[in-house]
Amino acid sequence: MQTERAELYFRQGSSDKVYHLQLENVDDKWSVEAQWGRRGSALQSDVKANGVPYEEAKRVYDRILREKTGKGYQIAQATTNGDTPISVGLPARKEQSGHVPELLTPIEEPEALLLAQDASWWFQQKFDGRRLAVQKADGKYSGINKLGQVIPIDSRLSEPLDLVQAKAFLADGEITDSHFYIWDLLSVNDTDLRTEPYEIRYVHLTQHFRGVSDVLRVCETAMTTKAKRDFVKKMHSANAEGFVCKNRYAAYTGGRAGQHFKCKFVATASFIVGPKPDKKADDGHRSIAVYLLDGNQPRFMGTVGVPDRYPLPRVEQIVEVRYLYCHPGPEGKLIQAKYFGKVRDDVALADCSVSQLKVKANDTEPTES
Repeated sequence: MQTERAELYFRQGSSDKVYHLQLENVDDKWSVEAQWGRRGSALQSDVKANGVPYEEAKRVYDRILREKTGKGYQIAQATTNGDTPISVGLPARKEQSGHVPELLTPIEEPEALLLAQDASWWFQQKFDGRRLAVQKADGKYSGINKLGQVIPIDSRLSEPLDLVQAKAFLADGEITDSHFYIWDLLSVNDTDLRTEPYEIRYVHLTQHFRGVSDVLRVCETAMTTKAKRDFVKKMHSANAEGFVCKNRYAAYTGGRAGQHFKCKFVATASFIVGPKPDKKADDGHRSIAVYLLDGNQPRFMGTVGVPDRYPLPRVEQIVEVRYLYCHPGPEGKLIQAKYFGKVRDDVALADCSVSQLKVKANDTEPTES
């Protein structure tokens, strides 16, 4: 058991931030403290854990390090007992692309349907795949995941992408088992399209990608009130994951900017796989225990069966789970939770929080899944 300190930094565009983290011991009680802010300015501070056993404080300290490096922070220095450099046991950090993916804001279907009457909004399908932007530069392709990290592209994409008549581009979309569905074109050749309204970017997208290959699919878009209402009915009939509402006049803005929405027909969330509670450890079921962060503490959300056709996820991996709803209250558990084999390496640990949950109203009896 030993004290630890880490100094991290984040530089991207005009952003230059620092994050300092300490694991400290006072009278055999352990604490975790953090300070953060813009480089050179007065830093904010917070106590992440206080007066707890070493094991608990160490878990908090390591979790925060994983979260920050997952978001693009780099470790400038890490020490133990004040002077010895250490390895903090973090997974290899993927290279940051410099591109910040734009994220959708969740809304419920009644609210989304009101937008069908507004000509400012277009509807598209919400695909059950994995977020992917593809960048072509100097004749080479690279992928960018939901966290803005550089990843290899699927080998199936190289040949279809070669058919696109552009020497350089950055296209945003979602990849499934059979197709790359593209909904945005952020740059093409020497033209940066991010400041253009979405309707202009969509025109460029269709000009360059539509009909090029069966693997590359430009997202079907409903634009009129009738077309949007019919489109939602079609998505329900097809058992689609949901639909997306795009503001046709919005320029591209990285992060969750609140200018585009998603309406999901099924509830899904990202969960952390953790150890099974003692009463379920030897239940004989092929299942995993899933947790969410409630503040700074992990909250057990129930167990989820893993079908034989999927490998059993490991503890500390992040998985996507579908569920009907969650009972309210601090002990509320998932109902009808199902795992469909999706392990997420593009979701930050900090995003696995209880704020994701669809909670059942007017119910007070927690029931484990």
